[in-house]
Amino acid sequence: MVRKYFNLWSAFLRNSLTRDMEFKMNFIADLFIDAIFYGSMYFLWAVIFSYVDVLGDFDQQAVIIFLIVMYLTDTVFVFFFGANTFTLNTMVVKGDLDLVLIKPVNPQFFMSFRYVCNYSLVSLVILMGLLLKLLYEYHGFISILNFSIFLFSFILGVLLFYAVEFIISCLVFWYRNFSVGGWLSSEITKYSRRPDSIYKGKFRRIVFTIFPMAMITSVPARVLLFGPKLDLILSQFIITIVFLLLSNFIWNRGLRLYESASS
Repeated sequence: MVRKYFNLWSAFLRNSLTRDMEFKMNFIADLFIDAIFYGSMYFLWAVIFSYVDVLGDFDQQAVIIFLIVMYLTDTVFVFFFGANTFTLNTMVVKGDLDLVLIKPVNPQFFMSFRYVCNYSLVSLVILMGLLLKLLYEYHGFISILNFSIFLFSFILGVLLFYAVEFIISCLVFWYRNFSVGGWLSSEITKYSRRPDSIYKGKFRRIVFTIFPMAMITSVPARVLLFGPKLDLILSQFIITIVFLLLSNFIWNRGLRLYESASS
């Protein structure tokens, strides 16, 4: 079964690469847009650190590494899922979801992985190079254990990011047309793009639990910079599994409400 789905994803990858090479300027434009996004976030934090020296546990050097981790999370998410999650709204509105449901493959897998954003590979290589350079220059000690647990935590963060976006996209089954889902998701995930040190009190507890935006980027960055904490990693693992199961549950409940093009 694993081999079947890996071969299917490989076919998606080849097909998407062929499509991207047919529209080279769009490929380049996507890279340019990413560069603008990365630059704007860096400029924002540069302005903030012109007034302060630290934000909780994060000094300026640590925040720059946090930003690279955030960029990497976004890049990996876009590579695998970015072109897929909110195509669901259009497919439900037009009735095209029928064609997915009759295929001999898990429909959530198909909807989640159909298109691959190959341009993200360029960003991924550049960002990995920057991260390694910054870690080499970092004033603190970062062990191999830190980096190994970071990779595990990073994958959990990407999967949690996917689960949140997929859950929001599934709201189309209840609203029949939920074209604002992308905007809603963007506003919600903004809270994952800030170091968790800026959140205090009850809201800090919320972003680590029922609204787990800090689990997407802050926890992997903390593991990398300050060393792994068992309670954080365990919480991130449990919350990610819960949200993935919730995404599947909401998807299946939504399918019961789906009115196909033929109905």
